[in-house]
Amino acid sequence: MRLLSVGFTLLAVAGWTLDTADGRAEEVPRRASGLWEIAVTVSGQPTANVGRYCIDGAADDLAVTAAGGAPQKDCSQMLARRDADGFSIESVCRLGNSTVTSRGAFKGDPASAYAGELEAKYSPPLYGRREVKSRIEARLLGPCRQ
Repeated sequence: MRLLSVGFTLLAVAGWTLDTADGRAEEVPRRASGLWEIAVTVSGQPTANVGRYCIDGAADDLAVTAAGGAPQKDCSQMLARRDADGFSIESVCRLGNSTVTSRGAFKGDPASAYAGELEAKYSPPLYGRREVKSRIEARLLGPCRQ
């Protein structure tokens, strides 16, 4: 259940386009290709879930690979914004009978290392939980091992 809720709350930032102040479209950066270590600490859990994932930067999709969880689907809103030192994300999606509203703020460079907080609210509650708060820390370790 922990991976389901964590995996679902991660948002697809790679491949989204953003509107800049001057109206140009800007793409949110993708992670660099290589072996990534990603630690997700979910509120109420004593330890982080740490995984290592081989990421193809050309096809990166944070929803699929950031915590090894399932991508978000059936979304009515998905928004990503660059900030001075990172990026923020928001979404409203359906999961079963529940509507999931997610918000996150991340600092760092998605091409090498980033960290941030993600909050997901479920209406009606999912698996008895109304809200899940997560801390996500990710860093590139080097090339993928064969």
